[in-house]
Amino acid sequence: RNAPVSSTREQCNEIWNTVCSRAVWQPMGFVYLYNILQVSNGAWKNFQIEVLGLTFTQLNLIMNVAFVLLYFGVMAYKYYFIKWSWRTIYIGATVLNGFFSACQILLIYGITFGLSNFWFSLGDDALAEFVSGIQFLPTTIMMVHLCPAGSEGASYAMFTTVNNSAMNLSAAISTRLLPIWDITLETLRKGEKSGILKLTLLTTALQMSGVLFVRLLPRTKEDLVTLGSESSRSTRGGTIFLLVTFGSILYALVISTLNIVAPGWGGGED
Repeated sequence: RNAPVSSTREQCNEIWNTVCSRAVWQPMGFVYLYNILQVSNGAWKNFQIEVLGLTFTQLNLIMNVAFVLLYFGVMAYKYYFIKWSWRTIYIGATVLNGFFSACQILLIYGITFGLSNFWFSLGDDALAEFVSGIQFLPTTIMMVHLCPAGSEGASYAMFTTVNNSAMNLSAAISTRLLPIWDITLETLRKGEKSGILKLTLLTTALQMSGVLFVRLLPRTKEDLVTLGSESSRSTRGGTIFLLVTFGSILYALVISTLNIVAPGWGGGED
């Protein structure tokens, strides 16, 4: 409670020593690579509205149910999956994510097994968030265990920044993929689905490719501790870690700003 507070320079030095440790840059490298590959289909909402005929009320209802299932996913990990290997959790979640993406393909072809477009979309989106909830706690637990004594707050903030910057960059990449195929509102209204189908297949492949890096992730907390006890440090690893983190933040900020001040700058529809 009354422990002395380290100076800013001391905390920065401690953080630098931390990111140079293999126990930090290796698992956080996985978190970054995995999250950056979770590229969403940026045209999916337009497809739901223009082709599937969903209303904004229905979309909001899907979002609310998804948030509830996200919470249940977190609780499911806490009470049922907490002893599972982190690698198993990520592999299983990635496979399920691929399944839900396949369900989007079924929606594109109008195959809903007798359900309305709304109920099929509700189950697809909501259950995907449930899987995301299961993935959430392992990442958080890992980041907590990586924080060095005396700089817990600053270190945890940096680790969450790595996680969030990768997701923001993923969203920016999603925007940049939109002009590849013709998925304008006019095209969707005409019933032309080849563009949205190709984009769905591409984003699904990118999302599932994250599992290729799962060997970078320790299996359990004990493996993470063992990795840290090896005293393996790399100045190059720490430098790359910080450059990639801050570069991702800068790129996401630039893309987001351009989307606001100059809509359509990338060749998409205004």
